[in-house]
Amino acid sequence: MLVMNRILRRAVDRRGDETGAALVAIVIVMFFGFAVITAVTASVMFTIQSNVGNRSSTQAYIAAESGRDAAVDRLNSAVASDGTFSCSAATLTGAGAKPDYAFTIYSTNSDVRPSKATDPGVAQACPTFDSKYVVIHSVGTDAGGGSATLDAVYPWLVSYEQQAGGVLAYFAGGVTSTVSNYTGDLVVRSGDYSCANEGTINGDLYVTNGSVNLSRECTVNGNIWARDDVDASSQKITVTGDIKAGGTVTAVSNGSTFGKLVGTTPSGGNIEAGGDIELDSTGSVDGKVHGRLATAGQIRIGGALPASGTTGYTGNKWAVTGTLTYPTALAPFDPTLEFIKEITSWIDLDAASGWNAAEDLQACGMTSAQVIARMTDATAGPVIFNYMNCSSVSTDIVLSDTSVTPTKDVLFLAPPQKRMNISIQTTLAGGKQIVFLHADASRALVSDETSPTCQNPDTANQKDTFSIGTGKSVSGVKLMIYSPCGLTGNINESFVGQLYSNDTGGVKFNNGATYTCALMAWPDAFEKLGCKVRGEGEDVVIETVLVQRPGDRAYQTEIAATP
Repeated sequence: MLVMNRILRRAVDRRGDETGAALVAIVIVMFFGFAVITAVTASVMFTIQSNVGNRSSTQAYIAAESGRDAAVDRLNSAVASDGTFSCSAATLTGAGAKPDYAFTIYSTNSDVRPSKATDPGVAQACPTFDSKYVVIHSVGTDAGGGSATLDAVYPWLVSYEQQAGGVLAYFAGGVTSTVSNYTGDLVVRSGDYSCANEGTINGDLYVTNGSVNLSRECTVNGNIWARDDVDASSQKITVTGDIKAGGTVTAVSNGSTFGKLVGTTPSGGNIEAGGDIELDSTGSVDGKVHGRLATAGQIRIGGALPASGTTGYTGNKWAVTGTLTYPTALAPFDPTLEFIKEITSWIDLDAASGWNAAEDLQACGMTSAQVIARMTDATAGPVIFNYMNCSSVSTDIVLSDTSVTPTKDVLFLAPPQKRMNISIQTTLAGGKQIVFLHADASRALVSDETSPTCQNPDTANQKDTFSIGTGKSVSGVKLMIYSPCGLTGNINESFVGQLYSNDTGGVKFNNGATYTCALMAWPDAFEKLGCKVRGEGEDVVIETVLVQRPGDRAYQTEIAATP
């Protein structure tokens, strides 16, 4: 400033004319320019220093959030596929590098949401069935030594959920005999299902993508779930459980009964519909509904519209024990029909499925007597009779004898490109598993689903065959018949096991023969083939399990940040 004053004085002293004045103006402009440059430089330096500090703080905070996310992953990974939660002291702490973080997990049984790890009642401990919240304390550190600390709060969710504990027998069509008896839950994955005249299903019926038609004297000793309609417009229909349909439920009196009496107490017989419920008055014998009626549409009984809220309706050849409620929304299917369809997806089985056999015998040319001899000898099992490389036109498997008692589980493995013909002409006993498997030709997905792939020479007509001779009791073993090509044949004696095929419409059950589904397993090829969708027992494939896990983050606070 002194220099500037001296310059100004000289300019005034030497020249008082306009030239001196101009010089003064120039000097003044230079002065202000210098001041502006100085101010800008100071501002830039301040901004750079601030950005450096902010960058350090941001890096530390990002590291702290990474620690928080790692802790959540640690909790989720401690939950097994069956819902079991396993936690120890080692679960509660963790650290990571680049970004650098360290976390600690706390929990509390209090119903009051905490805000930080140091709140009363919050302790460094594994969450349990009684826990309400978990708190994750995470410290992040940047490259320069700065740190950020945050506490994040998550609700601890404890619930009972339904999961697939296995798969159900694949059943894609009706059994078209005059009398067909089936024991086990029946899931029809596509299309409609028609119960044959006088047919009996001892289990629940699920039609995931169609309707149900019940013919004369059809009996379902269980429940019916259908995505669309249920038509029971025939005489003497019996459904001992409940009916739930996304569409309309239609029935005629004529001796039909829905639900049953246990002593004098009504059981089952509840009918729910997303459309109408129509109970027509036909025939000389009244119809009975031992449960309630509820529909999103209307309830018509013999053409009449009884008032909603009516309980114990009698008239028009019907007696309804429960309450009539309409219109009321249909409650969701639980489990959903989509989930039930999923657990009945086709299993692709072939030579590479992991049969873990003690012996793999080349069966080409073996006689029935030779096969039976190996099935019943003292050698270790399981045993495979392998027809994969045989030169025969078809794979013909015949078991013919007076009585056979296998000493081990047995697999008959047929190639995909040939017809498989099974003929059992002997009594079977001993409790072992016998699997007749026509290898699936491909594991490729169709519409994002596993599906049967047949390579028989004429897939339109040449289905595999399966027959059991008259008088040949085979219920002493578990039979599994697996065919991606469909089945035809005559079943003259009852059997127990799994009828696993994409088309069983050509199978005829004669002489009152029955098919009873049974739990089967052959690790590693298939772990569990069950028979029931819901309920209790080892053959149930949907299990209710206790699941524990963290929910969505409810609160987060930054405790401290140091540069």
